[in-house]
Amino acid sequence: MRKNGFTLLEVIFVLGIWSLLILLSAPIQFSILDKQAEEQFFRTFESDILLMQSMSYAANHKIELKINKNNNHYTIEIDNGKTLIERAFPSDWKIDERLLGKGVSFNKLGTIKQPGRIKVVTTTSTYHIVFPLGKGRCYIEKQ
Repeated sequence: MRKNGFTLLEVIFVLGIWSLLILLSAPIQFSILDKQAEEQFFRTFESDILLMQSMSYAANHKIELKINKNNNHYTIEIDNGKTLIERAFPSDWKIDERLLGKGVSFNKLGTIKQPGRIKVVTTTSTYHIVFPLGKGRCYIEKQ
């Protein structure tokens, strides 16, 4: 007589191999998601800085970036206290802005008022967001 199908032992063996492959690939997927989230955050941050610089050309008020480490977000504000943009960053990131001085703001020519850097320690890497004098924009160094 001819059998159709698989034996129970064969099915358990194949399911065991599939389970092992899935268990091994899950941490890889989470680290890829973390890296993508970091890249997206820094792209958005650079765009926000470019917006600040562009608005400083046309505005007669002070536009400033403020980082609130207690609530895990940063805001871009006009000097009258109006918030233009508020964005969150992950709570397990550590941000050190002591090397920045008085914060990020631009003059009417789009040049940063005070150069400096912000150190960002994420779950996977350490970054320095550098604001050079005269250039007007920031760039990001991965350590």
